[in-house]
Amino acid sequence: MYILTLEINQKCNLACKYCYLGEKDGSKMTRDTAIKAINMAFEKVRIHKDRKLWVDFVGGEALLDFLMIREMVAYIEEKNVAESFDLLFSITTNATIFTDEIIDFLVDKNFSLKVSIDGEKSVNDLNRIAKTGYSVHDKIVSKLELIQDFEKRTNKIVQVTNVVTKNNYMNYFDSVKYLVNELGFRLLDTGIDYYTDWSEEEKARLEVEIRKIFDFFIELAKQGRGFRWSFAESLVEMKKERQKFYSCGAGIVSLYVRCDGSLFACPGNLDEEVTLGHIDDGLDRQKIEWLKQFDSIDNDKCQNCAAYDCCVEKSCVMMNIAKTGNPHQPDSMLCWTRLLMYQIYMENEKVISCIKM
Repeated sequence: MYILTLEINQKCNLACKYCYLGEKDGSKMTRDTAIKAINMAFEKVRIHKDRKLWVDFVGGEALLDFLMIREMVAYIEEKNVAESFDLLFSITTNATIFTDEIIDFLVDKNFSLKVSIDGEKSVNDLNRIAKTGYSVHDKIVSKLELIQDFEKRTNKIVQVTNVVTKNNYMNYFDSVKYLVNELGFRLLDTGIDYYTDWSEEEKARLEVEIRKIFDFFIELAKQGRGFRWSFAESLVEMKKERQKFYSCGAGIVSLYVRCDGSLFACPGNLDEEVTLGHIDDGLDRQKIEWLKQFDSIDNDKCQNCAAYDCCVEKSCVMMNIAKTGNPHQPDSMLCWTRLLMYQIYMENEKVISCIKM
């Protein structure tokens, strides 16, 4: 599978404190840039045995340019007539501007849907702030009927992303319970804010929260009311043998295209120094070859770590460069998270081996 992520715009109706894009400039990807990116992706898919192309639309708030998305999906479908690739579409959105028209389109084109919400009102609205002053939490809740309609019509579970950062981590367990029990979401992808500095005291409290969620997750699973949780999925994958050191293949089997046409491996690092080229000039072959040859880590501490064999963070080259400036030196918080996963796995191996995701 080849994954193309299109950063459709640099604009949003919210001003989230932890947005990875930072201050957005209000720009929009041009049709020409999008077409060139799609054409490049088609060329890549031709050499993949499974002939699958996954196109992911992100922003900013991508749905602020809904017409652009419709146009690009139509172009992809028309271009695919001669190829017969297996097409997958997805979109990440704050859900606040959902309409019947938008949901009908997402259903018709069999999109996968990711919605961002952190928890109940007081938690969510700490960091997810509307530019015009309304409660983002309440706005999303007002769109729940549309989200549930999407799930019923597509038979797909909507993925919820909640961000854990320094002003809400103490509510992590309560937030997960709220999202699952009160709002009915069944697929949670937690993003820990790795771009802030965590103290040992904060990490200790965060560990308590994560362990409480794990117990809650297991309890519901035993009752047949289980939900999917990204942390638990990582636990299930803990002992899975990895065929490649650079397992994600970002930049090789996937590409992130910014509004201005610059090319990146992934949104984990969008610094100019790690750009892989520009859509007008193509990929930087030298950098791509470097990624292909990234097959080990020159770090004794990592190599002697108990979690080394199951660690994916050691090969997260772009995040390593972003946080430490060294592809061979993972961020300390990433290491902490992986070691916690390893400890929970070792303590609960028999239970985890029975989990079906």
